[in-house]
Formats: sequence, C-alpha cells, structure tokens
Amino acid sequence: MAADPVPSPTATSSSSPTTSGDAQASELSAFEQQLPLSGTFVSQGATTEGTVDIERRSDGSVWVLLDNFHTGDAADLRLYLNEDALVQDADGYWGSAAGGYEIAVIDPSASTQEIEVPGAWDMSAIQSLTVSDYTPPDFPALGSVALD
Repeated sequence: MAADPVPSPTATSSSSPTTSGDAQASELSAFEQQLPLSGTFVSQGATTEGTVDIERRSDGSVWVLLDNFHTGDAADLRLYLNEDALVQDADGYWGSAAGGYEIAVIDPSASTQEIEVPGAWDMSAIQSLTVSDYTPPDFPALGSVALD
C-alpha cells in the first residue's frame, strides 16, 4: 500500500489543560512516536549491506537515512516501511508479512541516501524496512532491516 504525501493535520484546542509535550505527543502518529529507529540490513534475495536510521527533523519531517548501502543488481528498487516484524524462519530465510507503505524509488548505485517519508503523520507503528526489486511477477525482497 503506498503512502501518499498529505498535509499534516492542524492542532485542535482542548478544554482540558495539557502540557505542550503531552499535546505534541498526542498529535504524532504511532510511527512518529517510535522515532528514532535504526537497524542493519540482512540479505534476502541478494547480498544486501548497510545501515538504516529513521529520524524526525526539527521541521517535523521524517527521513530514512541509508548508509554504506549496497544490494544486488536491480533497475527499479523500492523502499517499504512494514508494520510487521522481520523474522527468520526455520530454514534461515528472513521475511515479514505484507502490510506497510511504499516510500520511494531508491538509487541502486548510491551508498548513502536520504529519503523523506511521505505521510508519516498518519502511519501505524513500523517494525521493519524492506528494499524490493519492483519486477513482476514476484517483486522480490532483496534485503530488510529489523527496526528498533
């Protein structure tokens, strides 16, 4: 499911007194309340290396930062944030169930990338990140990160 960029909701006034920290926390999405998040790639469909940091910047925007990122050959790499955890099965394969947000097309040749997360203000809690080769019919996951 793709997340479309949308404007942030406006704050509404409340008749009960709250501190500004409480008000700000209640306006943040479940995803934004988790930040910052980070992790290291595990390989799936191709050898994939690098680290991920997800942060909220002072202007309120949320960014995914890829560092030392390398993966297999793919012409159309897509970045996804997943609601489900990254788990390893009995055969040693990593994966997560469907359910998440397509964030962006990423550059397969850039080892360092900064990608803004559209619609972060309206996202559910996120547990993993996946880089997929957007090639039908399988759309294989090349590498993923368990976020904490």
